[in-house]
Amino acid sequence: MLKDKKIIFILSFLAIVIIVSVLFLLNKTNNNQRISAKLITSVHKDLPLEFKTDKNLIILKPGEVKTINYYVRNLSEKKITGMATFQVYPPELKDYMTKMNCFCYEEQTFKVGEKEKYALVLLVDPNVTKNIKEAIIQFIFFKK
Repeated sequence: MLKDKKIIFILSFLAIVIIVSVLFLLNKTNNNQRISAKLITSVHKDLPLEFKTDKNLIILKPGEVKTINYYVRNLSEKKITGMATFQVYPPELKDYMTKMNCFCYEEQTFKVGEKEKYALVLLVDPNVTKNIKEAIIQFIFFKK
């Protein structure tokens, strides 16, 4: 009788382990969500800068850190100062994004002809709303 109870306990335990493992794997495969993000850069008309990124489209995978490089060049014959603003569409995606490194909202001063490289480092929360498949990340440089 005691031997039968041990066997039932062991089989029950194994069944629970198998069920939990399968559920975990199913959850992992459902987390293969990808968000296609279009990158847009622009500069205010009164600011003579060239502002671009090396990619127009990126894939964001929730839970992974993504680095996006941006390049700025002063096209004027004088030192100028500007600041980049950051926008994300759809707006609800912003609640799931962490900017680990960003040059946005900080004054940047560029000498004549100076070129600079900046990095935006993002982390999208793995719990991001499942219906977000496409996004826009937009930077606009303004004169400061």
